[in-house]
Amino acid sequence: MEKNPFKWPLSVLATLLMWCTDLFFNIPAYLLWPSEVPPFSPFTNYHSDLGRTTLHPTRNFYNSPLGAQFYNTGQVWMGLTIILFTGGLYVFYMDNKLKNLVLYIAQFFGILAGIGLVMNGIFSEDFGETHAFWSMVIFTSIIVAEFFINGVLLTHPKFKKSIAYFGFLTGLMSVILIFIDLPGGWNFFMEFIAIYIAEAWITLVAINIFHEKIGNK
Repeated sequence: MEKNPFKWPLSVLATLLMWCTDLFFNIPAYLLWPSEVPPFSPFTNYHSDLGRTTLHPTRNFYNSPLGAQFYNTGQVWMGLTIILFTGGLYVFYMDNKLKNLVLYIAQFFGILAGIGLVMNGIFSEDFGETHAFWSMVIFTSIIVAEFFINGVLLTHPKFKKSIAYFGFLTGLMSVILIFIDLPGGWNFFMEFIAIYIAEAWITLVAINIFHEKIGNK
């Protein structure tokens, strides 16, 4: 096995950096949530609420300036890792022009989702409609990318079919988030599910790549 991480596939390195985002940016943002407002909860807050520094007009919350800086910087970092991960999927190119074309399209939308995350970090919830626009870009791009990527890789000889089926489930979570208005606080919670189940899928893809490109050597 190749022990030098600098020689590992791009998608594998990107996935490691992705999880560093949660560890070094999102967790501090949560811990810096001010005590004078209602506690942060996945049933009363969206994930991106961690990036707000101004009082929400109806839900009476905001994050501390330092907490919001951590979160918004993490969004930019996360976007860059998604761009790198998506670009690294070239390892799945095949001797089939049609399948490669679908994968190219999937990569385009994956990169677009990464750009959306970067823009969400620049235009936090404080920017209202601009933030909402880029959030929609993120989730719609994720839906297209996940269905296209998994549709192609389902037939790839070196990709585990179970990961592809899980990938379809991650895309479905984003569809529910965008198009179905759930009762109570489930809309908030569904966003968290959609985000972290997508990260779990990315991790499984990276493990598959690592096993095929590094672990078998």
